[in-house]
Amino acid sequence: MGLGIAVRAFSAALFNKQSSDRIRQALEPANAADAAPAGLPSPPAATKPAATKPAATKPGVKETPSPAVPTRSDAVTLLSALQREARFVDLVQEDLSKFGDAQVGAAARPCLQQCASTLARFFDLVPVSDAGEGGTVEVGEGGSPERFQWIGEGSATTGKLIHHGWLASKVELPQYSGSDRDANVVAPAQVQR
Repeated sequence: MGLGIAVRAFSAALFNKQSSDRIRQALEPANAADAAPAGLPSPPAATKPAATKPAATKPGVKETPSPAVPTRSDAVTLLSALQREARFVDLVQEDLSKFGDAQVGAAARPCLQQCASTLARFFDLVPVSDAGEGGTVEVGEGGSPERFQWIGEGSATTGKLIHHGWLASKVELPQYSGSDRDANVVAPAQVQR
């Protein structure tokens, strides 16, 4: 239908001046302000964005926020583990002046052995330098002060290894699962019934 009218309008505009003028008037916009600037396409018709619906919730069901993850200092977690596995805090908090050296040594041996086992499991400690004590170490011009501590004066970039240092080759502390209220408890009080 549109094609037939277009052919008829083309023929009328081509061979009849009055028809041509009427067609031109019909094609011109009523208001000049509505006309698009020459060479520019007409702006697209404004479309209203589709309204978004909030997520549907079942009637009678309240949304519950996910529980917050309890937080605890890693230092307290480590102290707690050393106390639990080696009674480390008990040993260092004890008034050692009441005991002889032999008693302190006897008490310290199993504690220190268990502490070493716990630290190895959490950190897998290895030497920073494997040069061996007394060996020569090349630190370099921009040596990290966290890795190498200079002892003595001078500007040399090599030196004699006094202590090999320690490096944690991993960090795998236990995950705390208690409450925020008790996050600073290193060891619970033990109560007999």
